Amino acid sequence: RFAIRDPHLLIAGRPMDRRNFRNGALVSGSGEGPKEAAQCSFAEVLGPTLLTSEGLRPTEDVLKGKKQVALFFAGSWCPWCRAFMPKLKDTIDKVKRTYPDDTEVVYISADTTPEDFEQSRADKPWPAMPYERSMGLGEPALGFIRKKIREEEGKAQGVLAERFKLTALPRVVVLDGRTGQVTHEQFLKEVSDKAADGHEFTPRAPPSWLSAL
Repeated sequence: RFAIRDPHLLIAGRPMDRRNFRNGALVSGSGEGPKEAAQCSFAEVLGPTLLTSEGLRPTEDVLKGKKQVALFFAGSWCPWCRAFMPKLKDTIDKVKRTYPDDTEVVYISADTTPEDFEQSRADKPWPAMPYERSMGLGEPALGFIRKKIREEEGKAQGVLAERFKLTALPRVVVLDGRTGQVTHEQFLKEVSDKAADGHEFTPRAPPSWLSAL
């Protein structure tokens, strides 16, 4: 005779395996309590170094202790990106004044040339992925590769652009600063069909960003 015991089902006198999930991901084995997700190596996600105002620095040092890491995919050729930049900068400035370690933004360029990249990042007070890595010059691309470039040069879409299913810019993907898991994405909304009107944040944006507005 089969017996049922809460919270486990007994089949042929043996409890069924129990699986625990967090945000849709399996986090433990049979009968065990929830396990903390492993510490993320951002060097494995973004590469070993990032460009800062002090030059190249180890990625892990730049992002150490940050609650959130926001990947900002943009290009100077994109009018929507240019219009969004002041809003993002103003928001992050306000957040950092209250919580200095809440968010670090990493600029991941889709600029057409290295010169465009250098000019574009000059007004961005955040670390940036080196251009060669984002656009795949001598190494696999990690950033967003425009359709025109993919077609004309036969380049594959960048690893992170594929992972986060990027189809247009600008795009911001926010990761947990410890686990590297996606916590906030697709929270930019075009104000109108005019690029100059820019974007606004939806309620899916990080709460610390929304409270800073």
